[in-house]
Amino acid sequence: MLVSFIATALLAQVSVAFPHPHDNKPRPWGFFTNNTIYQTTGSESITYPRYTELQDGTIIATSSLSGHSPNYFPVFESKDGGANWKYISNLTDQVNGWGFSAQPALTELTKPLGGFPAGTILGSGNSWSNNGTRIDLYASTDRARSWKFVSHIAEGGRPNTTNGADPIWEPYLLQYEGQLVAYYSDQRDPKHGQKLAHQTSRDLRHWGPVVNDVAYDLYEARPGMTVIDYIKPIKKWILVHELPIGNSSSYGVNYPVYYVMADSPLDFRKSEGRPIVINGVAPNASPYVVWSPVGGPLGTIVVSDADKRSVFTNRAGGDPDKWEEHATPAGAVYSRAIQIFKKRPDHLMIYGGETFDGRALGLHTPFSATVVDLKKVLKADATEW
Repeated sequence: MLVSFIATALLAQVSVAFPHPHDNKPRPWGFFTNNTIYQTTGSESITYPRYTELQDGTIIATSSLSGHSPNYFPVFESKDGGANWKYISNLTDQVNGWGFSAQPALTELTKPLGGFPAGTILGSGNSWSNNGTRIDLYASTDRARSWKFVSHIAEGGRPNTTNGADPIWEPYLLQYEGQLVAYYSDQRDPKHGQKLAHQTSRDLRHWGPVVNDVAYDLYEARPGMTVIDYIKPIKKWILVHELPIGNSSSYGVNYPVYYVMADSPLDFRKSEGRPIVINGVAPNASPYVVWSPVGGPLGTIVVSDADKRSVFTNRAGGDPDKWEEHATPAGAVYSRAIQIFKKRPDHLMIYGGETFDGRALGLHTPFSATVVDLKKVLKADATEW
């Protein structure tokens, strides 16, 4: 992995399609590469970046930060499109005594819910110890300056990815039709090594039954890491996930990225999963998906994976034969998040951090933000960087 990392860094110095990482100080609402949000030190490592864009354009971002006991999620704010960042708080475990070990999630309430006003920021994550895994919900009514525990969403066994163990993982939050939907990966069902499921709440304190989103008949299939978005022109929701099956390889990788589409974000279980395949090879692991109206009548679906600097795009409403790969100047990151600015849909933000294997190398890759012009990205080939 170290050789690959060095080679990738060298390739980044010869590109002409995107701004050089060190050309200028990032300009507000501009395009720039690898702007540091937080520089790790000591035994710290940044992975799994997550964000929410508030209605006024402010970005609240966090990540999984390892190296502390107990661990927590540091929270940062940008009011100018990622050019400048300010640390504002820590999202900490207030009830379990286990810390927030990994897998943060953020969203903003755009309408009042459960006694909380519009503008409330909700945060979640996986709190775990040898006693179990808990996905908990927190709320902030002061723009992420402070956090209050609201409820336990779901609970599973201790962290263990072996089939037959019963933990839960990887929350994702969505406000939809007067309720909060909490998606997560679930190993508790004896019929499945792992499945994707959700629960809903109309008061943020009481949660409904577990509803399957993606559950394959093959027990060894382990769909994981739900992320979803809405594709406005076709009135469809898209859910992306990774799909490891034991130790086997599919489409050239061990964790191929699949997607399902549905009319409602509550009904993915009615859809069939399809792989993203380009030239016979799939993106690999921890995908993230966003949609932009830029790119044509149907806009552009943009997907990121854990291994590539590039992104994977579809301008045909999710047609399985119309996926493309396009270069970006951003680095690969374990569970890399990507963002389309609500009022600037040509701005694609790519969050930086460490790769899964790179954490052990002590590289201290910072939590960072890269913003690229999506129109230019769509013109770049897969090898330009």
